[in-house]
Amino acid sequence: MAYRKKTIRRMSPTTRKVARLIGELESVARRFKHLVPDIQHLELSDEALLNIKKYKGGKHESSSPE
Repeated sequence: MAYRKKTIRRMSPTTRKVARLIGELESVARRFKHLVPDIQHLELSDEALLNIKKYKGGKHESSSPE
């Protein structure tokens, strides 16, 4: 949890820097967590596209002269 502005003002300069870094770390972790569903969707779409290309590229293609 992020520190309140009033709490940060009471800290020494070094402690304040560490507290801000902790807040930034939590923010980045939260953003990564929110990206997971998007990444899952992209991976599924990529796998489906590869399967379509594999199917069309093989002997299953209906436009072949055989």
